[in-house]
Amino acid sequence: MSIETPNLLIREFDKADTPALSRILGDPSVMEFSSKGPMTEADTARFIEWCRSCYQEFGYGQWAIIVKESGELIGFCGLSHATVDGTEEVEIAYRLARHQWGKGLASEAVKAVMDYGFTTCKLPSVVAIVSPLHKASIRVLEKCGFTSFHETDYSGWRVRVYRMT
Repeated sequence: MSIETPNLLIREFDKADTPALSRILGDPSVMEFSSKGPMTEADTARFIEWCRSCYQEFGYGQWAIIVKESGELIGFCGLSHATVDGTEEVEIAYRLARHQWGKGLASEAVKAVMDYGFTTCKLPSVVAIVSPLHKASIRVLEKCGFTSFHETDYSGWRVRVYRMT
């Protein structure tokens, strides 16, 4: 699986991506609103293995985001399963390296992954789970067409759950 956008290549993770992704997921600023917090390289390797198992089981998962011009891995964006209020949902999630923030790349990735989820995977709906304090992520979701939400508790956090059908 790979998706191309004007600036990005979104593809499956490979074990060789572990060091580059670990630098991103180990950054406390990137992981500030993650229920897992900053991740070690071993945590990142396990995350990549989980992503790869999701590709096999569901046909989707969290994918690597690569800048086409430079070939740099700058984060992840993809679809995964989450239990929200006792219901199994498909969730869109993303993380971007701090030096790539504010360039519109998260929105570009989210739009492409959502299109893949609805068109290729035929998903009936996708949720996005975000802290109400994470203003930048809320802007990304709104730019991508997420509008309505409800608040709930998720993994020990008070969050907004947006849904797109």
